[in-house]
Amino acid sequence: MLGYRVCASILLPSAVALPLNTPLLSSYDYIIVGGGPSGLTVANRLSEDPSVTVLLLEAGPADTGEDIVMIPGFIGHDIGGQYDWNLSTVAQTFLDGNARSVPSGRALGGGTLLNGMLWSRGGREDYEDWVRLGNPGWGWEDMLPYFMKSETFTPMQGPQVAEEYSVREDQSVHGYAGPVNVSYPNYQWNSSISLFAGLAELDIPIAYDPNAGDVAGASFLPFDLDPVTQTRHTARRSYYDSIANRPNLWVATGQTVTQMLFNGAQGNADASTAAPSDMSVGQGSSPGTAGIFGDGSMLNVSSLPPSPSGGSAAGPPMTLVRRSITTRIWDMVKRFLAKTRRQHIPSDLSLTATGVEFAPNAQSQRQSLQVTREVILAAGAIHTPQLLMLSGIGSAPALQSLGITPLLDLPGVGQNLQDHMQVWCWYPYHNPYTSNPPELNTNQTFVDEAWHDYWSSRTGPFTSGAIDGVAFPSLPHINPLAVAEINSLASSQDPRAFLPPTTHPSILAGFSAQLSLLATALSDPRRAAYELINANDGDLTVASMRPLSRGSVTLAASLSFTPPLIDPRYGSNPLDLQVLREAIRFNARLINTTAMAELAAEQVYPPVGATDEEIEGELGGVVDAELKVYGVSNLRVVDTGVFPMVPAGHLQAVVYGVAEKAVDIIKAAWTSSRIAPAPFESSSAADGVATVDPIVVFTASDTGTASDMADAATATSEFSQVSFTANLATTEAPIATPMPITDVVVVTTWVTVYT
Repeated sequence: MLGYRVCASILLPSAVALPLNTPLLSSYDYIIVGGGPSGLTVANRLSEDPSVTVLLLEAGPADTGEDIVMIPGFIGHDIGGQYDWNLSTVAQTFLDGNARSVPSGRALGGGTLLNGMLWSRGGREDYEDWVRLGNPGWGWEDMLPYFMKSETFTPMQGPQVAEEYSVREDQSVHGYAGPVNVSYPNYQWNSSISLFAGLAELDIPIAYDPNAGDVAGASFLPFDLDPVTQTRHTARRSYYDSIANRPNLWVATGQTVTQMLFNGAQGNADASTAAPSDMSVGQGSSPGTAGIFGDGSMLNVSSLPPSPSGGSAAGPPMTLVRRSITTRIWDMVKRFLAKTRRQHIPSDLSLTATGVEFAPNAQSQRQSLQVTREVILAAGAIHTPQLLMLSGIGSAPALQSLGITPLLDLPGVGQNLQDHMQVWCWYPYHNPYTSNPPELNTNQTFVDEAWHDYWSSRTGPFTSGAIDGVAFPSLPHINPLAVAEINSLASSQDPRAFLPPTTHPSILAGFSAQLSLLATALSDPRRAAYELINANDGDLTVASMRPLSRGSVTLAASLSFTPPLIDPRYGSNPLDLQVLREAIRFNARLINTTAMAELAAEQVYPPVGATDEEIEGELGGVVDAELKVYGVSNLRVVDTGVFPMVPAGHLQAVVYGVAEKAVDIIKAAWTSSRIAPAPFESSSAADGVATVDPIVVFTASDTGTASDMADAATATSEFSQVSFTANLATTEAPIATPMPITDVVVVTTWVTVYT
C-alpha cells in the first residue's frame, strides 16, 4: 500500500495529493477517519506533539484550488461536483413524496469546500441547553475559548461601511491568532441595507455581533474568508497546509475506511470483501445547484474569461514537492517506534478498537492498520453512523437483518437525526437601480466588470456570496399571538405522537427531554426560532432553527460502498411547519414595509418544499459528557455528533470549536492511567452481543484523583535524522478534571444526537 502525503505551502495553497511511494507504518498512535473540518482540526492539534504518530484517511481527493471552490462569488456552484458525495434522502412522505439532495463534502476539507462560508456560532442559551441536558463543561463560557482559538478575526474595513451594514464587533469574543481566517468580503449587496431597515420597521432588533452570544435579530455575518486574497479559507488551508511537512503526520486521500477493527471480533465479512460495483458516490445533487443561495444566482462559468494569472484565485499552480525519505531511514523510524510504542491500557469494557480497514474503492483489496491510542472518526453525520453500524455497533436486530454480527447493541446509532428544514420563498426585486446576484448570470457587462475588479484589486461582487445580511428572528418578535399556542402544543406533545412506532424507548425519553427545552426556546424573545436567509435577489428563504422532526440514518446493505438510507422525515412533526408558516406570513409583511418598497418586490407564492442546509444528527444515550461511547473502552463522538441539540446558526464555526475542545479532552485522557467506569452496567448476552442500559441525559463520569501517566521517550540519534528534534519526554502536569483513556474518537461534521 502506497502512502499519500499532501504537500503544500502556506503561500501556495493550491496543492494536490499525489502518491509519494512512502509506505505507511503498520500502526499509528492516532488514526483519523475523515478529512473535514473536525478531522483536520484534530490531526493538526494532536500532531503538535512530535512523539506521537498521526494518520488521516480521507475518502475524497485534495482540491487543486479551482476558482469554483475558492472564489466566493461561485458559492453553490460546486455542489453536485467532484467534491460532493452526491447523496439524497429517501422519499419525504410528510412533504411531497420527493427525495431531497444532501450536499456533503468529499474532499480534504470536507464541507468547507461546499458550504455558504457563513460564520456563526449560535446563541448563548443554545449551549446552556447542552448543560441542562446533563453535560457540564459544554456551556457558552466553556466553549467560547475554543471558538476564539480556531479563528483569526479581521474586523470589517471602514467604520462607515460597518455602520451602514449594522456591524459592531465585540473584540473580546474573537480570536486573532487561530488557523481559520474569518473576515468580511470587500463587497456588500446594497439590498441588505433595505432589508435591515424593513426589519427595523417591524421591530426586529439588530444583533450587531451575532457571534457574541446574542443572535436573535438581524445580522451581517462574517465569512471564512482570507481578508487579503478574498478567497475561501477551507479547513485544509486553515489546519493542514501550513503544517503539511510535520514528519509525524501522514495524510492519505482517496481511501475509504470500510470498517473498524476490534479486539477478538471477526468483523463484517461483506465489508472486507471486494465488490464489483462502487455506489458510494451517489446521484443526489445536480451540478451547479444553487441550493439555498438563491434562484438565478447560478453563474454561467463558461462565459468567463480564464483567470488572468493563469492559475487560481488562491495563487499559481503548486509545484509538488516529493518528500525524500530513504528506506534506511524509514527502517530506523519503525525500529524506534517499535521501542516506544504505546500499549493499550486494560479495560473491563466490552470492546477495544485496534485499528481500521480501508480501500480506495469497492473493487480493491482491503488493507488494515493497527492503532495504539485512538481511532478518531471524522466521517460526517451520514458516514460516521454508517461506519459504526458496518462495524457492528448499532441496533442489534437491524444489524442482524443485514447479516452483520452485532458487537454492541446501541439502538441510538443513526437515530434522532435533526435538520434545518427550509422553505424557499421568492419575491423577485424589479428595481433596476439595485444590483443583485442574478446579474452575474444575466448581465454580461456586469459580469465582465465584476471579473476584472476581482482579479485587479480583489474587490467587487465576486468577493462575496449571494447571502450576507440575514436575520434570526424569535417567535415573539414575529407574532406574539402565536407564541402561547405553539408553546402549549410543544409542551403538551406526546413524544410518541410523531416518531416512528418502532422508536426505541431510550430515544423517546431523550426526545422528551429535548422537547421541553425546545418549547422554552420557541417562547424566548432572546432566541431564534428560524433563520431568514437573504440572497439579495428577492429570495427570502426561511429555515427552522428549532426542528422537532426527527429522522434516521440506516444501512441499505452490509457493503461499505453502498450509500446509507437517509431519512430526515421533514415535516413529520407539524410544529415545524407551523413555525415556518408564521415565518412566511412575516415575509409578506416584510416586503410591504416602506424600506423594502424601493426594491419593488413582487409577491410570489412558491411551492412549499424543504431542502437540507446542514443535516445534523444523533446524541443521547450513546455518549456521555466526555464524548465516550457507552460500552466501548476506546470510542468517542467528537463533532456535531456530540450536539445534544443543534445550535441556531451555520455549523462550521461550531464544528471547529467542538473539535478544538475535543482535542484537549483527548490529550487530557492520555495524562491519566485510569479508565473511568461507564455510567451504566454492561453485560455480555448469550450470543456474545454486548448490551447497555440506555442513558437519556448526559452525565459526567465519576470524579476522582487522576494519576499522571509517565509517557516518556528519548529520541535516538537515528530517529533525529527524520527531523524529530523536539524533546520527546513528557512533563508531569496535573489536570483539573480526570479524563478516561479511550482509543476511538468519533468526529463528524454534522450533529448526531444519540439517544
